[in-house]
Amino acid sequence: MRKQVDLVPLVIRVSLLVAALALLVGVLPRTSHIPRTAYGPILHEEVSEFSQIRVRGTDTRRSLLFVTESGTEQLQSSIDLTRPGELQVAYARALFASVLFGHPGKRVLVVGLGGGGMVRYLATHSPDTEIEVVEIDPAVVRIAADWFETREEGKVRIHTEDAFTFFPRDSTSRYDAIYFDAFLRPDTDRDPDGSIARMKSVAFLETIRATLTPRGILAVNLVRYRETTPGDLSALSRVFPSVFAWEVAGTGNLATFASQQVHSPVDLRDTALSLDETGSFPGIRFAPIAREMRRVRPATDSTPP
Repeated sequence: MRKQVDLVPLVIRVSLLVAALALLVGVLPRTSHIPRTAYGPILHEEVSEFSQIRVRGTDTRRSLLFVTESGTEQLQSSIDLTRPGELQVAYARALFASVLFGHPGKRVLVVGLGGGGMVRYLATHSPDTEIEVVEIDPAVVRIAADWFETREEGKVRIHTEDAFTFFPRDSTSRYDAIYFDAFLRPDTDRDPDGSIARMKSVAFLETIRATLTPRGILAVNLVRYRETTPGDLSALSRVFPSVFAWEVAGTGNLATFASQQVHSPVDLRDTALSLDETGSFPGIRFAPIAREMRRVRPATDSTPP
């Protein structure tokens, strides 16, 4: 006699598996291994000296993605061509929480161009600010101009250069804010000794700090699960008197802010309420960010945040 299969437990197991997969997709960071066909068909692709670069898009929207050796597409920037001055990527909006520590001011520097979303946002909502960009890859600079309407014009100046050489050379400059969407240390293949890399990170950050105005702010995009991130946070807290970090939900990004001035969580929450009332920076709600912002203590400090 053939044994009857009870389908109810099987249906429950399949349902639970589907639900788990849906949850996983919802929380994967922008370095996800899931194909990003949702960004539309490939419009342009090339391999530069530094990266494999891919542009996907539709009639009104384009996205810049870097492709890893395993084929993973990493989202770097997006633009809505009908509203080019709006930020489309969560981690870029997160970096502008820097406004909690002070207005972008007269002069800012963006390290890492991508598709130029941060540059366009600053140019739109802080039009009196001089914007400089440092981008190591000439192909990225060209693609940003050809596909994302970001080019050197008006108050925007682009330096095609490695940030590790730009800062020492340009040490006489002073910036009110520096937005760092790149790496705080040389690549491991250039510097395989971890302890040396950490020391280089501190030295590099000291150079960056020297280029900030007395009330200047450094905003850094870190990836929470990278092995180098704790070292980067430790280096920031060694160099700057006040460091705060905010986990950007559903992205894996850790927006980190290092200030020349000492700030308290209460100060940040008061500033957030004022900014939300004025609405000076569209697309960003500061109060929730200020509530979730956490102080980064030096590695030797075991007190809670």
